[in-house]
Amino acid sequence: MKKISTAFVLIASILCFAPSAFAQKDLPADDASTAAFVELCKNPDDVAGRSFCFGFGEGVYQEYLASRTPNAKPAICFANRSDTRDQVLQKFLIWNKANPQFNQEKAAKTLIRFFIDNYPCKQG
Repeated sequence: MKKISTAFVLIASILCFAPSAFAQKDLPADDASTAAFVELCKNPDDVAGRSFCFGFGEGVYQEYLASRTPNAKPAICFANRSDTRDQVLQKFLIWNKANPQFNQEKAAKTLIRFFIDNYPCKQG
């Protein structure tokens, strides 16, 4: 069976949730820090919170793709990865615990660091 890219899985899974779920959770307006994002994402029983986390992560990745200079070598490559969205989130939460120095930075900036560290492109 052909592996589905993580980005595609994230997009498809986001579209499966009812739109009302997205309105229920959000990062606090005055705190878009990594710490606030982690707090929102860490409870596996919080469906609305997790839905927000998956959508936010996908949005950060899509912005990276959209703003990357066309001739620049990519730094993040999800292609041919078999991680589910839950596995990516769990990896992020573990990575964040090991890298608390980024907790006061913007969540989007920290997610890009995480993606580069965990889903690098092959050199060569």
